[in-house]
Amino acid sequence: MNTRTPLTLTVVALLLAAGTAAAAVTGSPSIDATLEDNTVSPGEETTLGVVLVNSGEITTGSARNPSLSSEVTTARALKVDVQSGDAPINVVTSRQSLGTLATGPTATVPFEISVDEDADPGRYRVPVELDYEYTSYLSEEDGSRTESEASETAYVTLRVSDDATFDVTNVESDARVGSTGTVAVTVENTGQSAARDASVTLQSQNQDLGVGGGTASSRYVDEWESGEDRTFRYSVSAAESAEPEPYQFNLSVGFDNENGVRKQSVGTSVGIAPDPQQAFSVVSTENDVAVDDTGSYSLTLRNEGPVTVSDSTVTVASQSPDITFGEASSTTQYVGEWEPGETRTVTVDATAGPNAENRNYALTTSINYEDPEGDAGVEEGLSVGLRPGPEQDFSLSDVDATLQAGEDGRLEATLTNEGQQAVENVVLKWNSDHSNLSPQETQYAVGDLGAGESATVSFGVDVSDSADAGPRQFDFVAQYQGNSGDTKEVDGLQVRADVAASQDEFVVESANTTVSPGGSEVIELTVTNNEDVPLTDISAKLFADSPISVTDDEAYVDRLGPGNSTTLRFGISASGGAMEKAYPVSLDFQYTEPDGDSPVSDTYRVAIDVNAESDGGGFPLIGIAAVVLLVSVLAIGGYARYQ
Repeated sequence: MNTRTPLTLTVVALLLAAGTAAAAVTGSPSIDATLEDNTVSPGEETTLGVVLVNSGEITTGSARNPSLSSEVTTARALKVDVQSGDAPINVVTSRQSLGTLATGPTATVPFEISVDEDADPGRYRVPVELDYEYTSYLSEEDGSRTESEASETAYVTLRVSDDATFDVTNVESDARVGSTGTVAVTVENTGQSAARDASVTLQSQNQDLGVGGGTASSRYVDEWESGEDRTFRYSVSAAESAEPEPYQFNLSVGFDNENGVRKQSVGTSVGIAPDPQQAFSVVSTENDVAVDDTGSYSLTLRNEGPVTVSDSTVTVASQSPDITFGEASSTTQYVGEWEPGETRTVTVDATAGPNAENRNYALTTSINYEDPEGDAGVEEGLSVGLRPGPEQDFSLSDVDATLQAGEDGRLEATLTNEGQQAVENVVLKWNSDHSNLSPQETQYAVGDLGAGESATVSFGVDVSDSADAGPRQFDFVAQYQGNSGDTKEVDGLQVRADVAASQDEFVVESANTTVSPGGSEVIELTVTNNEDVPLTDISAKLFADSPISVTDDEAYVDRLGPGNSTTLRFGISASGGAMEKAYPVSLDFQYTEPDGDSPVSDTYRVAIDVNAESDGGGFPLIGIAAVVLLVSVLAIGGYARYQ
């Protein structure tokens, strides 16, 4: 039904009343409106196709000239506007301009609408407003014309169906970027009737996310009552290029209504946001690896989620040939199940080669795992570093030496572990070659030394009599067991110590060393211990050459402390033909040192003075004869008395 304003009719009536005698054509357009599809569902967003047809009306005039008739029945500058009226809809599209609408062919004008979710089923009249221009009068003789405007309202019938309708009430997803997960979509039949043989289809609208291995996947429901909720689960995969933000999916339901007619619900947009990609992070690293040695490298990692992974392994790889793991450039350790937020520490043996430097070396870490869906995943590109400590080193300090020519001495020093890690089975090896100095042992077993720890080392040294006094340099090599179990050495350890000139063990001084020619005497010698240690079991022996002879050549001292003296007595005699002068005698000692050695000393020379005037125990020749005579007389007298 169309309602036209009275403007056009008034103009035509005036022309007729004026008694116009000339032939003319009068009329107007006649536009009817219908809908392509007048059935909608509650909650639906759809497009109404408004179909317009112009049948035209000729009021007066001849049909001899059809072009004139067409001109008065054509609507120009046609504008179409759909109003909601009393229908439960909201018209989204504003007024549209159609242009010219002649009689005959139809024109369809689309309007976007949304139907209220709680719309009651039924039929509703929807007004369609039409505004246009047309020629209401056209003279057949001189072509004069009258232009008019018209506004009219046509009504179309809109039917709100009572068939099943569907509404998405909840969406839950554990899909992750770079992996496959499950999306659970809960749908309610909000219609007035049940649906049968329903096919619920979820379709992706973006190539970064797929459904069921493709772009869409469907689930089947045999009967779906009004008001009933159903939850459908779909496998959704997100590409590595996907972002953790909502992606649009379309959910639609195809079903049979209660009359057995196959229907298709209006698609519903569903937003699905994949969780961030499974991730891991580096918490800390720690190592005790030194240059040219093997040590432990510890790497602490955290599972940043979002899921618990299983059968996980951690691989550490070196980017430099100077850092290796065993003899390989990488190593792998098994971790197993790993929950979100949990940290795990893996420790591997790493080796810094002899050409390595005390700087940071780049390592890469990758984590292989299996997610809850059984899919294999990998986290690559975690960058870490390893800075080996300085090469293991030792130092020698606090040197204390007692080295003297002709003596057994000792060389002591402090050995310090200058490295950053503890070492085991340390042995300091004598590496010097001196012709006049010989170590009593060539190795000193230190044992274990912690980082910065020190120990005293000591070597007994035999110094020959021919050794010159002066400074000497002594070379040593520190041997230890590396972390890899192999034996390593640090050379270039040097110390300096002085060798003192030789020194007599004893000082021998004359106390009474005079004898007369042909006489005998007990001489006395004062002997002093010239060593820094006590000497024991001292046996002295005196030697002489003619004209001096030794009648008692040995003396013994049980013990003589450092700097202590004692007097030794020996019996000597001089031949009668000995000249009055000094004659040498020789003296040496065998003794026991504190370390148990029993060396023989150098030979000492002492002067014996032969002097005829000596009375120190000797007798002159006249005295000797008188003694002999007296002894003879006493002997004869005694014999006579006995007889």
